[in-house]
Amino acid sequence: MAPPRLFWVWLLVAGTQDELSMNDGDMRLADGGATNQGHVEIFYRGQWGTVCDNLWDLTDASVVCRALGFENATQALGRAAFGQGSGPIMLDEVQCMGTEASLADCKSLGWLKSNCRHERDAGVVCTNETRSTHSLDLSRELSEALGQIFDSQQGCDLSISVSVQGEDALGFCGHTVILTANLEAQALWKEPSSNVTMSVDAECHPLSLFLPRIDFALSSVKCFHKLASAYGAKQLQGYCASLFAILLPQDPSFQTPLDLYAYALATEDTLLEKLCLQFLAWNFEALTQAEAWPSVPTDLLQMLLPRSDLVVPSELALLKAVDTWSWGKRASREEVEGLVEKVSFPMMLPEELFELQFNLTLYRSHKALFQRNTLQALEFHTVPFQLLARYKGLNLTEGAYKPRIYTSPTWSASVTDSSWSARNSQLVYQSRRGPLVKYSSNYFQASSDYRYYPYQSFQTPQHPSFLFQDKRVSWSLVYLSTIQSCWDYAFSCSSNELPVLGLTKSGGSDRTIAYENKAPMLYEGLFVADVTDVEGWKAAIPSALDTNSSKSTSFFPCPAGHFNSFRMVICPFYLTNSSGVD
Repeated sequence: MAPPRLFWVWLLVAGTQDELSMNDGDMRLADGGATNQGHVEIFYRGQWGTVCDNLWDLTDASVVCRALGFENATQALGRAAFGQGSGPIMLDEVQCMGTEASLADCKSLGWLKSNCRHERDAGVVCTNETRSTHSLDLSRELSEALGQIFDSQQGCDLSISVSVQGEDALGFCGHTVILTANLEAQALWKEPSSNVTMSVDAECHPLSLFLPRIDFALSSVKCFHKLASAYGAKQLQGYCASLFAILLPQDPSFQTPLDLYAYALATEDTLLEKLCLQFLAWNFEALTQAEAWPSVPTDLLQMLLPRSDLVVPSELALLKAVDTWSWGKRASREEVEGLVEKVSFPMMLPEELFELQFNLTLYRSHKALFQRNTLQALEFHTVPFQLLARYKGLNLTEGAYKPRIYTSPTWSASVTDSSWSARNSQLVYQSRRGPLVKYSSNYFQASSDYRYYPYQSFQTPQHPSFLFQDKRVSWSLVYLSTIQSCWDYAFSCSSNELPVLGLTKSGGSDRTIAYENKAPMLYEGLFVADVTDVEGWKAAIPSALDTNSSKSTSFFPCPAGHFNSFRMVICPFYLTNSSGVD
Protein backbone atom coordinates (compact mmCIF):
# COMPACT_ATOMS: atom_id res chain seq x y z
CA MET A 1 0.00 0.00 0.00
CA ALA A 2 1.42 3.39 -0.94
CA PRO A 3 1.97 6.06 1.74
CA PRO A 4 -1.04 8.23 0.75
CA ARG A 5 -3.35 5.30 1.34
CA LEU A 6 -1.69 4.54 4.66
CA PHE A 7 -2.17 8.19 5.52
CA TRP A 8 -5.85 7.88 4.63
CA VAL A 9 -6.21 4.81 6.83
CA TRP A 10 -4.68 6.82 9.64
CA LEU A 11 -7.34 9.45 9.06
CA LEU A 12 -10.00 6.76 9.20
CA VAL A 13 -9.04 5.65 12.66
CA ALA A 14 -7.26 8.51 14.36
CA GLY A 15 -10.44 10.39 15.11
CA THR A 16 -11.68 7.51 17.22
CA GLN A 17 -8.42 7.15 19.17
CA ASP A 18 -8.37 8.02 22.81
CA GLU A 19 -5.31 7.80 24.96
CA LEU A 20 -5.41 4.13 25.89
CA SER A 21 -4.71 2.80 29.32
CA MET A 22 -3.09 -0.59 29.78
CA ASN A 23 -4.74 -3.41 27.86
CA ASP A 24 -5.01 -7.08 28.75
CA GLY A 25 -1.92 -8.75 27.37
CA ASP A 26 0.42 -5.76 27.68
CA MET A 27 3.82 -6.81 28.97
CA ARG A 28 6.83 -5.32 30.72
CA LEU A 29 10.10 -6.38 32.36
CA ALA A 30 10.84 -5.75 36.03
CA ASP A 31 13.73 -5.94 38.51
CA GLY A 32 16.38 -6.63 35.89
CA GLY A 33 18.49 -3.56 36.55
CA ALA A 34 18.27 -2.77 32.82
CA THR A 35 15.43 -2.26 30.37
CA ASN A 36 16.41 -5.25 28.21
CA GLN A 37 16.14 -7.86 30.98
CA GLY A 38 14.02 -8.84 33.96
CA HIS A 39 11.21 -11.09 35.03
CA VAL A 40 8.16 -10.97 32.77
CA GLU A 41 5.00 -9.20 33.93
CA ILE A 42 1.75 -9.24 31.99
CA PHE A 43 -1.38 -7.13 32.50
CA TYR A 44 -4.84 -8.62 32.99
CA ARG A 45 -8.04 -7.16 34.42
CA GLY A 46 -6.50 -4.08 35.96
CA GLN A 47 -3.37 -5.56 37.52
CA TRP A 48 0.10 -6.82 36.70
CA GLY A 49 1.21 -10.37 37.42
CA THR A 50 4.00 -12.79 36.53
CA VAL A 51 4.41 -15.86 34.30
CA CYS A 52 5.36 -19.34 35.52
CA ASP A 53 8.48 -20.92 34.01
CA ASN A 54 6.83 -24.28 33.20
CA LEU A 55 7.64 -25.04 29.50
CA TRP A 56 9.26 -21.59 29.25
CA ASP A 57 11.71 -21.42 26.33
CA LEU A 58 13.47 -19.03 23.94
CA THR A 59 10.51 -18.88 21.57
CA ASP A 60 8.25 -17.64 24.36
CA ALA A 61 10.90 -15.15 25.47
CA SER A 62 11.30 -13.82 21.92
CA VAL A 63 7.59 -12.97 21.78
CA VAL A 64 8.09 -10.80 24.87
CA CYS A 65 11.23 -9.12 23.56
CA ARG A 66 9.81 -8.29 20.13
CA ALA A 67 6.67 -6.87 21.72
CA LEU A 68 8.87 -4.56 23.79
CA GLY A 69 10.83 -3.27 20.80
CA PHE A 70 13.83 -5.59 20.74
CA GLU A 71 15.06 -7.76 17.91
CA ASN A 72 14.96 -11.04 19.79
CA ALA A 73 15.67 -12.84 23.06
CA THR A 74 19.07 -14.24 23.99
CA GLN A 75 18.02 -16.02 27.19
CA ALA A 76 14.83 -17.52 28.59
CA LEU A 77 15.33 -17.79 32.34
CA GLY A 78 13.35 -19.46 35.11
CA ARG A 79 13.52 -19.98 38.86
CA ALA A 80 13.02 -16.24 39.53
CA ALA A 81 16.44 -15.40 38.08
CA PHE A 82 15.73 -11.66 38.59
CA GLY A 83 14.09 -12.08 41.96
CA GLN A 84 10.56 -12.97 42.89
CA GLY A 85 7.79 -10.80 41.53
CA SER A 86 4.48 -9.86 43.09
CA GLY A 87 0.82 -10.14 42.24
CA PRO A 88 -0.92 -13.18 40.82
CA ILE A 89 0.63 -15.78 38.51
CA MET A 90 -1.17 -14.80 35.33
CA LEU A 91 -0.08 -17.55 32.91
CA ASP A 92 1.41 -21.04 33.14
CA GLU A 93 2.68 -23.59 30.60
CA VAL A 94 2.97 -20.94 27.90
CA GLN A 95 3.72 -22.39 24.44
CA CYS A 96 4.21 -19.81 21.69
CA MET A 97 4.73 -20.28 17.97
CA GLY A 98 6.92 -17.16 17.85
CA THR A 99 4.67 -14.96 15.70
CA GLU A 100 2.26 -13.84 18.43
CA ALA A 101 1.97 -10.19 19.50
CA SER A 102 1.68 -11.11 23.18
CA LEU A 103 1.94 -14.09 25.50
CA ALA A 104 -1.81 -13.71 25.85
CA ASP A 105 -2.12 -14.97 22.26
CA CYS A 106 -0.05 -18.10 22.95
CA LYS A 107 -1.30 -21.48 24.07
CA SER A 108 -1.36 -21.79 27.88
CA LEU A 109 -3.46 -23.10 30.76
CA GLY A 110 -5.41 -19.82 30.61
CA TRP A 111 -5.57 -16.70 32.72
CA LEU A 112 -4.95 -17.18 36.46
CA LYS A 113 -4.74 -20.99 36.16
CA SER A 114 -1.51 -22.03 37.85
CA ASN A 115 -0.17 -23.80 40.91
CA CYS A 116 3.16 -21.97 40.66
CA ARG A 117 4.68 -19.71 43.27
CA HIS A 118 6.85 -16.70 42.62
CA GLU A 119 10.07 -18.68 43.01
CA ARG A 120 9.21 -20.02 39.51
CA ASP A 121 8.79 -16.59 37.84
CA ALA A 122 9.94 -16.54 34.21
CA GLY A 123 12.48 -14.00 32.97
CA VAL A 124 14.13 -12.90 29.72
CA VAL A 125 17.23 -11.19 28.40
CA CYS A 126 16.64 -9.36 25.13
CA THR A 127 19.19 -8.53 22.44
CA ASN A 128 20.78 -5.09 22.50
CA GLU A 129 19.55 -3.98 19.10
CA THR A 130 16.10 -2.61 18.38
CA ARG A 131 14.24 -3.31 15.18
CA SER A 132 15.39 -1.53 12.03
CA THR A 133 11.75 -0.91 11.16
CA HIS A 134 9.00 0.60 13.27
CA SER A 135 5.40 -0.48 13.37
CA LEU A 136 2.18 1.44 13.30
CA ASP A 137 -0.32 -1.09 14.59
CA LEU A 138 -3.87 -0.02 13.79
CA SER A 139 -5.53 -3.35 14.50
CA ARG A 140 -6.97 -2.27 17.85
CA GLU A 141 -8.34 1.07 16.63
CA LEU A 142 -9.72 0.01 13.23
CA SER A 143 -12.53 -2.48 13.66
CA GLU A 144 -12.47 -5.53 11.44
CA ALA A 145 -15.74 -4.46 9.83
CA LEU A 146 -14.47 -0.97 8.94
CA GLY A 147 -11.24 -2.43 7.64
CA GLN A 148 -13.09 -4.84 5.39
CA ILE A 149 -15.29 -2.04 4.06
CA PHE A 150 -12.30 0.15 3.25
CA ASP A 151 -10.20 -2.66 1.77
CA SER A 152 -13.06 -3.89 -0.42
CA GLN A 153 -12.98 -0.57 -2.34
CA GLN A 154 -16.72 -1.05 -2.97
CA GLY A 155 -19.81 0.94 -2.07
CA CYS A 156 -17.77 4.16 -2.06
CA ASP A 157 -19.22 7.68 -2.29
CA LEU A 158 -15.88 9.47 -2.22
CA SER A 159 -13.12 9.44 -4.82
CA ILE A 160 -9.57 10.05 -3.64
CA SER A 161 -6.79 10.80 -6.10
CA VAL A 162 -3.11 11.25 -5.31
CA SER A 163 -0.99 13.68 -7.29
CA VAL A 164 2.81 13.39 -7.35
CA GLN A 165 4.44 16.58 -8.59
CA GLY A 166 1.30 17.53 -10.50
CA GLU A 167 0.79 14.15 -12.15
CA ASP A 168 -1.89 11.63 -11.15
CA ALA A 169 -0.25 8.58 -9.64
CA LEU A 170 -2.83 6.72 -7.55
CA GLY A 171 -6.55 6.59 -7.05
CA PHE A 172 -8.82 4.80 -4.59
CA CYS A 173 -12.18 5.33 -2.97
CA GLY A 174 -13.47 6.05 0.50
CA HIS A 175 -16.65 6.30 2.53
CA THR A 176 -17.86 9.70 3.69
CA VAL A 177 -19.88 8.27 6.56
CA ILE A 178 -16.67 6.94 8.10
CA LEU A 179 -14.37 9.82 7.24
CA THR A 180 -16.57 12.65 8.47
CA ALA A 181 -16.41 11.22 12.01
CA ASN A 182 -12.72 12.03 12.08
CA LEU A 183 -11.65 15.56 13.01
CA GLU A 184 -8.19 14.99 11.54
CA ALA A 185 -9.71 14.54 8.09
CA GLN A 186 -11.56 17.86 8.10
CA ALA A 187 -8.55 19.71 6.67
CA LEU A 188 -8.99 17.74 3.44
CA TRP A 189 -12.36 19.30 2.71
CA LYS A 190 -11.97 22.93 1.79
CA GLU A 191 -15.42 22.55 0.28
CA PRO A 192 -17.72 19.52 0.60
CA SER A 193 -17.15 17.38 -2.46
CA SER A 194 -17.19 13.78 -3.63
CA ASN A 195 -13.69 14.21 -5.06
CA VAL A 196 -10.59 14.79 -2.96
CA THR A 197 -7.07 15.32 -4.31
CA MET A 198 -3.94 14.82 -2.23
CA SER A 199 -0.57 16.22 -3.37
CA VAL A 200 2.57 14.44 -2.17
CA ASP A 201 6.31 14.63 -2.81
CA ALA A 202 7.88 12.17 -5.21
CA GLU A 203 9.99 10.67 -2.40
CA CYS A 204 6.82 9.46 -0.68
CA HIS A 205 5.41 7.57 -3.63
CA PRO A 206 7.49 4.37 -3.98
CA LEU A 207 7.12 3.01 -0.43
CA SER A 208 5.06 -0.12 0.11
CA LEU A 209 3.19 -0.69 3.37
CA PHE A 210 0.64 -3.18 4.68
CA LEU A 211 -2.38 -3.31 6.98
CA PRO A 212 -3.33 -3.75 9.77
CA ARG A 213 0.30 -3.65 10.91
CA ILE A 214 2.45 -1.25 8.92
CA ASP A 215 6.23 -1.52 9.15
CA PHE A 216 8.36 1.29 7.79
CA ALA A 217 11.97 2.31 8.09
CA LEU A 218 13.21 5.45 9.80
CA SER A 219 14.18 6.80 6.37
CA SER A 220 10.48 7.19 5.53
CA VAL A 221 9.47 9.03 8.71
CA LYS A 222 10.11 12.46 7.24
CA CYS A 223 7.88 11.61 4.27
CA PHE A 224 4.91 10.74 6.49
CA HIS A 225 5.59 13.73 8.69
CA LYS A 226 5.29 15.94 5.59
CA LEU A 227 1.93 14.37 4.76
CA ALA A 228 0.70 14.78 8.33
CA SER A 229 1.83 18.41 8.44
CA ALA A 230 0.30 19.27 5.08
CA TYR A 231 -3.12 17.80 5.93
CA GLY A 232 -3.35 18.65 9.62
CA ALA A 233 -3.18 15.08 10.95
CA LYS A 234 -1.87 15.99 14.39
CA GLN A 235 -1.79 12.46 15.82
CA LEU A 236 0.16 11.04 12.90
CA GLN A 237 2.45 14.06 13.13
CA GLY A 238 3.02 13.29 16.80
CA TYR A 239 3.74 9.63 16.08
CA CYS A 240 6.36 10.60 13.51
CA ALA A 241 7.85 13.09 15.97
CA SER A 242 8.40 10.25 18.45
CA LEU A 243 10.37 8.41 15.78
CA PHE A 244 12.50 11.48 15.09
CA ALA A 245 13.81 11.05 18.64
CA ILE A 246 15.16 7.66 17.53
CA LEU A 247 16.49 9.00 14.24
CA LEU A 248 18.44 11.99 15.61
CA PRO A 249 21.19 10.10 17.50
CA GLN A 250 21.91 7.68 14.64
CA ASP A 251 24.04 10.06 12.59
CA PRO A 252 27.42 10.81 14.24
CA SER A 253 28.16 13.32 11.47
CA PHE A 254 25.27 15.46 12.81
CA GLN A 255 24.03 16.14 9.29
CA THR A 256 20.66 14.51 10.02
CA PRO A 257 19.96 16.65 13.13
CA LEU A 258 20.95 19.79 11.19
CA ASP A 259 18.75 18.85 8.23
CA LEU A 260 15.80 18.05 10.49
CA TYR A 261 16.20 21.38 12.28
CA ALA A 262 16.07 23.21 8.94
CA TYR A 263 13.01 21.12 7.98
CA ALA A 264 11.31 21.97 11.30
CA LEU A 265 11.80 25.69 10.63
CA ALA A 266 10.50 25.36 7.06
CA THR A 267 7.35 23.53 8.19
CA GLU A 268 6.95 25.65 11.35
CA ASP A 269 6.87 22.50 13.45
CA THR A 270 7.76 23.82 16.89
CA LEU A 271 7.77 20.37 18.51
CA LEU A 272 10.36 19.02 16.09
CA GLU A 273 12.36 22.24 16.42
CA LYS A 274 12.48 21.82 20.21
CA LEU A 275 13.45 18.17 19.84
CA CYS A 276 16.39 19.04 17.58
CA LEU A 277 17.54 21.86 19.85
CA GLN A 278 17.45 19.58 22.89
CA PHE A 279 19.53 16.91 21.19
CA LEU A 280 22.08 19.43 19.91
CA ALA A 281 22.32 21.15 23.32
CA TRP A 282 23.00 17.91 25.20
CA ASN A 283 25.46 16.76 22.52
CA PHE A 284 27.05 20.12 21.83
CA GLU A 285 30.60 18.91 22.51
CA ALA A 286 30.30 16.17 19.87
CA LEU A 287 28.74 18.66 17.46
CA THR A 288 31.73 21.01 17.77
CA GLN A 289 34.06 18.13 16.86
CA ALA A 290 32.04 16.93 13.85
CA GLU A 291 32.80 17.78 10.23
CA ALA A 292 29.45 19.56 10.05
CA TRP A 293 30.45 22.10 12.73
CA PRO A 294 31.62 24.86 10.32
CA SER A 295 28.32 24.58 8.41
CA VAL A 296 26.07 25.05 11.45
CA PRO A 297 23.74 27.99 10.65
CA THR A 298 24.22 31.20 12.60
CA ASP A 299 20.57 31.29 13.65
CA LEU A 300 20.92 27.80 15.16
CA LEU A 301 23.93 28.87 17.25
CA GLN A 302 22.01 31.93 18.37
CA MET A 303 19.37 29.54 19.75
CA LEU A 304 21.87 27.15 21.36
CA LEU A 305 24.44 29.40 23.02
CA PRO A 306 22.09 31.08 25.54
CA ARG A 307 20.91 27.70 26.87
CA SER A 308 21.85 26.73 30.41
CA ASP A 309 21.51 23.00 29.54
CA LEU A 310 24.40 23.07 27.07
CA VAL A 311 26.66 20.09 27.84
CA VAL A 312 30.28 21.19 27.24
CA PRO A 313 33.65 20.53 28.88
CA SER A 314 34.00 24.17 29.94
CA GLU A 315 33.07 27.69 28.92
CA LEU A 316 36.56 28.14 27.47
CA ALA A 317 36.03 25.07 25.25
CA LEU A 318 32.75 26.63 24.08
CA LEU A 319 34.43 29.92 23.19
CA LYS A 320 37.22 28.14 21.30
CA ALA A 321 34.60 26.20 19.32
CA VAL A 322 32.93 29.48 18.34
CA ASP A 323 36.35 30.75 17.27
CA THR A 324 36.86 27.71 15.02
CA TRP A 325 33.33 28.03 13.62
CA SER A 326 33.80 31.72 12.74
CA TRP A 327 36.73 30.96 10.45
CA GLY A 328 35.14 27.95 8.81
CA LYS A 329 31.89 29.83 8.33
CA ARG A 330 33.51 33.17 7.40
CA ALA A 331 30.79 34.84 9.47
CA SER A 332 30.23 38.59 9.45
CA ARG A 333 31.48 40.81 12.25
CA GLU A 334 27.94 41.35 13.54
CA GLU A 335 27.21 37.62 13.60
CA VAL A 336 30.38 36.85 15.52
CA GLU A 337 29.83 39.58 18.09
CA GLY A 338 26.25 38.42 18.62
CA LEU A 339 27.51 34.92 19.43
CA VAL A 340 30.41 36.04 21.62
CA GLU A 341 27.96 38.08 23.72
CA LYS A 342 26.19 34.81 24.56
CA VAL A 343 29.35 33.26 26.05
CA SER A 344 29.45 33.28 29.86
CA PHE A 345 32.81 34.98 30.47
CA PRO A 346 32.43 34.87 34.30
CA MET A 347 32.59 31.06 34.08
CA MET A 348 36.23 31.27 32.87
CA LEU A 349 39.04 31.61 35.41
CA PRO A 350 41.22 34.76 35.45
CA GLU A 351 44.23 32.97 33.91
CA GLU A 352 42.03 31.67 31.09
CA LEU A 353 40.68 35.18 30.48
CA PHE A 354 44.21 36.57 30.37
CA GLU A 355 45.36 33.99 27.82
CA LEU A 356 42.51 34.73 25.40
CA GLN A 357 44.51 37.57 23.84
CA PHE A 358 47.25 35.10 22.90
CA ASN A 359 45.25 31.96 22.07
CA LEU A 360 42.09 33.21 20.35
CA THR A 361 42.07 34.47 16.78
CA LEU A 362 38.82 36.40 17.34
CA TYR A 363 40.39 38.52 20.07
CA ARG A 364 42.38 40.78 17.75
CA SER A 365 39.42 41.67 15.53
CA HIS A 366 37.01 42.12 18.45
CA LYS A 367 39.34 43.50 21.10
CA ALA A 368 36.93 46.02 22.66
CA LEU A 369 34.20 43.38 23.01
CA PHE A 370 36.53 40.93 24.70
CA GLN A 371 37.96 43.55 27.06
CA ARG A 372 34.47 44.61 28.16
CA ASN A 373 33.39 41.03 28.86
CA THR A 374 36.68 40.22 30.57
CA LEU A 375 36.22 43.16 32.96
CA GLN A 376 32.74 41.94 33.82
CA ALA A 377 34.16 38.47 34.52
CA LEU A 378 37.03 39.77 36.68
CA GLU A 379 34.56 41.68 38.85
CA PHE A 380 32.72 38.41 39.42
CA HIS A 381 35.98 36.70 40.39
CA THR A 382 37.28 39.36 42.77
CA VAL A 383 34.33 41.24 44.30
CA PRO A 384 32.05 39.62 46.92
CA PHE A 385 28.64 38.99 45.44
CA GLN A 386 26.86 41.17 48.05
CA LEU A 387 28.71 44.22 46.71
CA LEU A 388 28.03 43.28 43.09
CA ALA A 389 24.34 42.91 43.82
CA ARG A 390 24.21 46.17 45.81
CA TYR A 391 26.21 48.50 43.57
CA LYS A 392 25.86 46.87 40.16
CA GLY A 393 22.30 45.62 40.50
CA LEU A 394 23.31 42.25 39.08
CA ASN A 395 21.17 39.14 39.35
CA LEU A 396 23.82 36.56 40.12
CA THR A 397 21.38 33.65 40.23
CA GLU A 398 20.97 33.34 36.46
CA GLY A 399 22.44 34.00 33.02
CA ALA A 400 26.20 34.36 32.66
CA TYR A 401 26.70 33.95 36.43
CA LYS A 402 25.44 30.36 36.57
CA PRO A 403 27.38 27.39 35.20
CA ARG A 404 26.17 25.26 32.35
CA ILE A 405 26.63 21.47 32.45
CA TYR A 406 30.45 21.34 32.48
CA THR A 407 31.85 17.84 32.00
CA SER A 408 35.55 18.57 32.61
CA PRO A 409 37.17 16.84 35.64
CA THR A 410 37.05 20.17 37.49
CA TRP A 411 33.30 19.88 37.89
CA SER A 412 32.32 16.28 37.20
CA ALA A 413 32.97 12.57 37.69
CA SER A 414 31.58 9.43 36.11
CA VAL A 415 30.78 5.82 36.96
CA THR A 416 30.04 2.78 34.82
CA ASP A 417 27.28 0.26 35.47
CA SER A 418 28.98 -2.70 37.12
CA SER A 419 26.84 -5.22 35.24
CA TRP A 420 28.48 -4.00 32.02
CA SER A 421 32.00 -3.16 33.11
CA ALA A 422 34.01 -2.42 36.22
CA ARG A 423 37.05 -1.22 34.27
CA ASN A 424 38.82 1.98 35.20
CA SER A 425 36.46 2.80 38.06
CA GLN A 426 36.84 2.88 41.79
CA LEU A 427 34.98 -0.03 43.35
CA VAL A 428 33.61 -0.30 46.84
CA TYR A 429 33.98 -3.69 48.48
CA GLN A 430 31.99 -4.39 51.57
CA SER A 431 32.42 -7.43 53.74
CA ARG A 432 29.27 -8.68 55.38
CA ARG A 433 31.32 -8.94 58.55
CA GLY A 434 33.24 -5.67 58.37
CA PRO A 435 33.28 -1.97 57.46
CA LEU A 436 33.34 -0.34 54.05
CA VAL A 437 36.73 -0.34 52.35
CA LYS A 438 37.64 1.54 49.15
CA TYR A 439 40.05 0.23 46.54
CA SER A 440 41.21 1.60 43.21
CA SER A 441 41.09 -1.35 40.87
CA ASN A 442 40.77 -2.25 37.20
CA TYR A 443 39.25 -5.64 37.87
CA PHE A 444 37.00 -7.47 40.27
CA GLN A 445 37.23 -11.04 41.47
CA ALA A 446 33.84 -12.28 42.60
CA SER A 447 33.44 -13.52 46.14
CA SER A 448 30.36 -14.70 47.97
CA ASP A 449 31.38 -12.60 50.98
CA TYR A 450 31.65 -9.31 49.10
CA ARG A 451 29.49 -6.96 47.09
CA TYR A 452 30.73 -4.15 44.90
CA TYR A 453 29.23 -0.96 43.53
CA PRO A 454 30.62 1.45 40.96
CA TYR A 455 31.86 4.36 43.03
CA GLN A 456 33.83 7.57 42.51
CA SER A 457 35.02 10.16 44.98
CA PHE A 458 36.08 13.57 43.69
CA GLN A 459 36.53 17.20 44.66
CA THR A 460 35.36 20.46 43.10
CA PRO A 461 35.78 24.14 43.90
CA GLN A 462 33.05 25.43 46.16
CA HIS A 463 31.96 27.96 43.51
CA PRO A 464 33.09 29.11 40.02
CA SER A 465 34.27 32.48 41.41
CA PHE A 466 38.04 32.71 41.98
CA LEU A 467 37.22 33.84 45.52
CA PHE A 468 36.45 30.18 46.30
CA GLN A 469 39.26 28.43 44.41
CA ASP A 470 41.03 27.38 47.62
CA LYS A 471 37.84 26.06 49.19
CA ARG A 472 37.18 22.48 48.08
CA VAL A 473 34.08 20.36 48.41
CA SER A 474 34.32 16.58 48.56
CA TRP A 475 31.74 14.46 46.75
CA SER A 476 30.98 10.76 46.44
CA LEU A 477 29.09 9.31 43.48
CA VAL A 478 27.75 5.75 43.55
CA TYR A 479 25.60 3.66 41.22
CA LEU A 480 22.87 2.06 43.32
CA SER A 481 21.26 -0.96 41.70
CA THR A 482 19.71 -2.75 44.68
CA ILE A 483 17.88 -1.97 47.89
CA GLN A 484 20.88 -3.41 49.74
CA SER A 485 23.25 -0.92 48.08
CA CYS A 486 20.94 1.92 49.12
CA TRP A 487 21.01 0.71 52.70
CA ASP A 488 24.79 0.41 52.64
CA TYR A 489 25.07 4.09 51.65
CA ALA A 490 22.24 5.35 53.88
CA PHE A 491 19.96 6.21 50.96
CA SER A 492 16.23 5.67 51.07
CA CYS A 493 15.20 3.92 47.84
CA SER A 494 12.13 2.14 46.55
CA SER A 495 12.37 -0.80 44.17
CA ASN A 496 10.50 1.16 41.50
CA GLU A 497 13.20 3.85 41.24
CA LEU A 498 16.20 1.51 40.96
CA PRO A 499 18.78 1.77 39.56
CA VAL A 500 19.59 5.31 40.71
CA LEU A 501 22.67 7.50 41.20
CA GLY A 502 23.50 8.54 44.76
CA LEU A 503 25.49 11.67 45.63
CA THR A 504 26.92 12.71 48.98
CA LYS A 505 28.71 15.92 49.93
CA SER A 506 31.13 16.81 52.71
CA GLY A 507 32.69 20.14 53.58
CA GLY A 508 32.26 23.50 51.93
CA SER A 509 29.08 24.59 53.69
CA ASP A 510 28.10 28.14 52.72
CA ARG A 511 24.59 29.57 53.03
CA THR A 512 25.18 31.89 50.07
CA ILE A 513 25.77 28.99 47.65
CA ALA A 514 23.23 26.54 46.25
CA TYR A 515 23.56 23.58 43.86
CA GLU A 516 21.57 22.47 40.84
CA ASN A 517 23.55 19.33 40.04
CA LYS A 518 22.88 17.38 36.85
CA ALA A 519 23.40 13.78 35.71
CA PRO A 520 23.89 13.20 31.96
CA MET A 521 23.01 9.67 30.79
CA LEU A 522 25.43 8.40 28.13
CA TYR A 523 24.92 5.63 25.62
CA GLU A 524 28.27 3.86 25.09
CA GLY A 525 29.97 7.25 25.25
CA LEU A 526 28.42 8.11 21.88
CA PHE A 527 25.68 10.56 22.80
CA VAL A 528 23.85 12.06 25.77
CA ALA A 529 20.37 10.56 25.78
CA ASP A 530 19.01 12.41 28.81
CA VAL A 531 19.99 14.73 31.66
CA THR A 532 18.29 14.32 35.03
CA ASP A 533 18.27 16.57 38.08
CA VAL A 534 19.68 15.61 41.46
CA GLU A 535 16.80 15.67 43.92
CA GLY A 536 17.18 14.57 47.52
CA TRP A 537 20.80 13.62 46.74
CA LYS A 538 19.65 11.10 44.12
CA ALA A 539 19.49 11.33 40.33
CA ALA A 540 16.94 9.17 38.58
CA ILE A 541 18.13 6.89 35.78
CA PRO A 542 15.32 6.79 33.21
CA SER A 543 14.29 3.74 31.25
CA ALA A 544 16.50 3.57 28.15
CA LEU A 545 13.59 2.38 26.01
CA ASP A 546 9.82 2.63 26.37
CA THR A 547 9.08 -0.79 27.85
CA ASN A 548 5.94 -0.05 29.87
CA SER A 549 7.98 0.13 33.07
CA SER A 550 7.03 2.36 35.97
CA LYS A 551 10.08 4.58 35.33
CA SER A 552 10.05 7.59 33.05
CA THR A 553 11.49 6.99 29.59
CA SER A 554 14.71 8.55 28.36
CA PHE A 555 14.23 11.68 26.23
CA PHE A 556 16.20 10.00 23.44
CA PRO A 557 16.07 6.18 23.30
CA CYS A 558 19.19 4.15 23.96
CA PRO A 559 19.35 1.43 21.24
CA ALA A 560 21.03 -1.09 23.55
CA GLY A 561 18.12 -0.83 25.98
CA HIS A 562 20.55 0.06 28.76
CA PHE A 563 22.77 2.97 29.83
CA ASN A 564 26.30 1.95 30.68
CA SER A 565 27.87 5.28 31.66
CA PHE A 566 26.73 8.04 33.99
CA ARG A 567 28.26 11.42 34.76
CA MET A 568 27.57 13.69 37.70
CA VAL A 569 28.08 17.41 37.12
CA ILE A 570 28.29 19.82 40.05
CA CYS A 571 26.60 23.17 39.35
CA PRO A 572 27.01 25.74 42.19
CA PHE A 573 25.64 29.27 42.04
CA TYR A 574 25.09 32.28 44.30
CA LEU A 575 21.93 32.75 46.33
CA THR A 576 21.36 36.51 46.48
CA ASN A 577 18.91 36.11 49.37
CA SER A 578 21.61 34.23 51.36
CA SER A 579 19.03 31.72 52.57
CA GLY A 580 20.96 28.67 51.39
CA VAL A 581 19.65 25.58 49.68
CA ASP A 582 22.50 23.23 50.41
